[in-house]
Amino acid sequence: MNKTETKKYINERIHNKIYSKIHHHEYEANYYFRNRHKGLAGIDEEQTAGLAFNAVRNLRVWKEIRLLCNSEEQLTT
Repeated sequence: MNKTETKKYINERIHNKIYSKIHHHEYEANYYFRNRHKGLAGIDEEQTAGLAFNAVRNLRVWKEIRLLCNSEEQLTT
């Protein structure tokens, strides 16, 4: 692989990893919010709500990372 192919490969891998993390946290947040009143694996509703809010926080972080990676400054370098 030459330098441009390597750079393209690395950028694609980065974007794919970010996409998969965002998808994972979206699924996790939806799952915990949907099942927050059922009592998952013997834990109470308060703990389940904590897991849901943690997933939402992680989702916000990964979306911000995606935004920073797709910014104009990053694309031109």
